[in-house]
Amino acid sequence: MSASSDRHSIRPGFAAAIRDVRQRFFQRDPARWPVFSLAPFSDVIAFRARSLPPNEKVEAYPGGRELSERLHALDRVPQRIPGANDPADPLVAFAAALSKNWESPLSVENVATQSSDPAIMGAMLGSLANPNLVHPEYAGMAVELEHAVIRQIASQTGWDPAKATGIFTQGGTFCNLYGYLLGIRKNLPLAREYGLEHGLDYRIINSQGGHYSNTTNLSLLGVNLRRKTIRIRITDDNDMDMADLECQLRACFQLGCVVPTIMLTMGTTDTFAIDQVKPVRDLCDRLCEQYEITAKPHLHVDAAVGWPLIFFLEYDFDRNPLEINEPTLEGLRRNTGRFRELRHADSYTVDFHKWGYVPYTSSLVMIRDRQDLTALEHDPENFTYFEKDTEGQTHLHSTIECSRGGVGMFAAANSLAHLGVEGHQLLVANSLQNANYFRHRLAATPGVMVLAPGNQGPSAGFRLYDPAQVADPDAEFALEYAVNDTPDWLDRVTRNNHYHRQAFLRRGKRTLYTNYVQSAAHTDYDAHGRYRILPGEKAVFMNPLTSFGDIDAFIGRIHG
Repeated sequence: MSASSDRHSIRPGFAAAIRDVRQRFFQRDPARWPVFSLAPFSDVIAFRARSLPPNEKVEAYPGGRELSERLHALDRVPQRIPGANDPADPLVAFAAALSKNWESPLSVENVATQSSDPAIMGAMLGSLANPNLVHPEYAGMAVELEHAVIRQIASQTGWDPAKATGIFTQGGTFCNLYGYLLGIRKNLPLAREYGLEHGLDYRIINSQGGHYSNTTNLSLLGVNLRRKTIRIRITDDNDMDMADLECQLRACFQLGCVVPTIMLTMGTTDTFAIDQVKPVRDLCDRLCEQYEITAKPHLHVDAAVGWPLIFFLEYDFDRNPLEINEPTLEGLRRNTGRFRELRHADSYTVDFHKWGYVPYTSSLVMIRDRQDLTALEHDPENFTYFEKDTEGQTHLHSTIECSRGGVGMFAAANSLAHLGVEGHQLLVANSLQNANYFRHRLAATPGVMVLAPGNQGPSAGFRLYDPAQVADPDAEFALEYAVNDTPDWLDRVTRNNHYHRQAFLRRGKRTLYTNYVQSAAHTDYDAHGRYRILPGEKAVFMNPLTSFGDIDAFIGRIHG
């Protein structure tokens, strides 16, 4: 083994610890979690454990072809109560068994993974209790459990848990919607009654590297995307370009434009870019003082993917008690430095259902100062059918939803209780060790260009070139990056795109299940400030069961 490969090897102490986590929390073991022994859970679990290729599942399932035909033809509710006493309808069990199998160690397509056993148990308890978190009258003690989870995450962030607050909601998109809305209502208070186009001129700022919900949310809010939104350039590592941000922010303030919200991202979906929060906070403070701006931008961070790095904020990197390998430890140290700046945000997004190993959907918008929610409050007279004495115990007047289910919150609470800080550290480090090993193998493979290797997250992207035509992938990518729009350049990029796409299709769902994405990379900016997207492939190593052997098998047939 080379010295470079040895640096990526898994240390004995870490291997033993992550093996224990897998056995205790990701095996669907009925001896530990008796509910998994009950039908139809046991049958569904047994079928999914076979990890069959997608095109073989229907034929392999007992009566699968007939069930599939029935499911596709079903269009009427049964008229009478069925006589069977099965806990689940056969079609329901069939659909569950053949849903996307995140339990397979080969499933690394995106920022999603299997749920932990304690998180599933929590979700079941939440379903059984069925609280509506929008009001204590409908939730009871579930409200206190929500508050407890929020305090735990606030403390882990470095916020004052007595001052911070949060809201469990239905997905990261809604969390980011709250982020935008908090800034709008704080800085454009008349917008609640009169709309966004009444009163002061404004611009909302986000990054070109952010999630697409950055745009869809603004459209939902009625923001003029063409004229009222500024998208900040990104660096080669897909971070927000601070020079461009300062230029745009200064122009807004010079023209008297309010900037209600700046949306940052800590852990982009495809490249795990991590925007810096402290420099943005310092820039806002400095320019607001210079231009005598009293309505400071609300800083919301979309940390839906990257948030579990907060569990490393107090990790002893020098002693390294978990025996994390060297390349991963170096990346964690850098990324954790960035995540220490999360405490400077006004609010941020947490998706437990991504790197937190909790069932869909379990999302939490965290708010540093609970007083910010007063800007979202509606007239109490609109809530006349709720019990007045208990209204103030929740965020009833400030929430978007009239129904907030407790399933995701219960799942998150039970997961935190069982995994603790160390369990999350082990799972995150395991993901990153796999991703770093994958990058290491890619870099040594002919015809492969590793994308954004310095980002050191669970997402690892690459562009694939024909080794018979491209001897130096790095040089080829440099030519693509230097966009010039000539026919020769366009033909060259098209040829490379075609080769990669065909290799991806030839490989199919064998070895790792990766994802081909149209915007895996981008070119440089042209003279008009525009860039072109470049497609590529990605694997996201959040799966706790994926091994180095799975990665080696993928590398062996990467060209199809």
